[in-house]
Amino acid sequence: LRFDEALQKLTATAWDPVVLSEGANFMLLLMSVFAEYPTIEETYSPGELGFTINGVPPKPYTPLFDGDDILFSVS
Repeated sequence: LRFDEALQKLTATAWDPVVLSEGANFMLLLMSVFAEYPTIEETYSPGELGFTINGVPPKPYTPLFDGDDILFSVS
């Protein structure tokens, strides 16, 4: 999981090697990110945040695979 510059300032990290169970979906990832970095959810409203998985915006149940490139950004 990579963070854009705005989120790097908030999280103090450029990336986080997220580990999820095989077959996990995007919604589980999103919940995990907000649990680990609650200041993101406190600082930005849902319409201000964006994700891409391998350059494509995900749907709620998009499955995740080992090696996916996930970018979390402020729109």
